Amino acid sequence: MQLKGKNIYLRPLTEADATETYVSWMNDPQVNQYLESRFKKFTIGDIRSYITEINKDLNNVFFAMISIDGDKHIGNIKLGPINQYHRIGDIGLIIGDKTCWGKGYATEAIGLLKDYAFNKLNLHKLTAGCYADNIGSAKAFLKVGFVEEARLASHFRRNDDKYVDKICLGMINPAEATK
Repeated sequence: MQLKGKNIYLRPLTEADATETYVSWMNDPQVNQYLESRFKKFTIGDIRSYITEINKDLNNVFFAMISIDGDKHIGNIKLGPINQYHRIGDIGLIIGDKTCWGKGYATEAIGLLKDYAFNKLNLHKLTAGCYADNIGSAKAFLKVGFVEEARLASHFRRNDDKYVDKICLGMINPAEATK
């Protein structure tokens, strides 16, 4: 399965994607500064195991972001965990290739996954969260129709020991918004 956009496409992430490049993203303090996984040093084996476990879990959908120009793995996006009863899923993402930052790829990936979640999985609501100073991430979600639902004060401790708010974002399936 592929979700194709204008500049990127999403395809299921596989163990073959657990490369030195992927590991370098996860261990790069600039790339992982807003990830809760930043507290661990990763190996290819760690990444491979994570991909295997996530792909076994039917309440998660894990995609590689691939640039159409160059067919290059630039990041990942995950939908999950999905709560089947409430029909809610959470989105998280990473653009590991720093040369791809600020080019709209996150916005495009979120839009593709949003359409898949609402139109194929029939979810009612999507959620996401980010550090308040992760302005690019917040803007990407807002551009595709998410709204800021809450702000949790002084929620995350950054690497410099300063605390920042957590922005809680959400979007209701437009087909159900009037129900």
